[in-house]
Amino acid sequence: MTSSGSKQRISITVDAELLQEIDQMTENRSAAVEEGLRLWHRQQIENQLRAFYQTQKPTDRQFDEDWAELAQTQMTEILDSEGL
Repeated sequence: MTSSGSKQRISITVDAELLQEIDQMTENRSAAVEEGLRLWHRQQIENQLRAFYQTQKPTDRQFDEDWAELAQTQMTEILDSEGL
């Protein structure tokens, strides 16, 4: 994952046993916590997307599927016409 130039220092409280286990796996606590936050963030976005699509009306879902099929067909035609 790319690292931005600006970082902020934070203070957190972590279970002592968990911290010992993390320390056995890495020498860089900050990197481990940052990666954990990235994974958590990605999971939250996936959960929100899943919830959105699960509550979507069937007509809306069909509309999205139709657009996806059209886009796929057009992309295939473009790639074929360009010899790719």
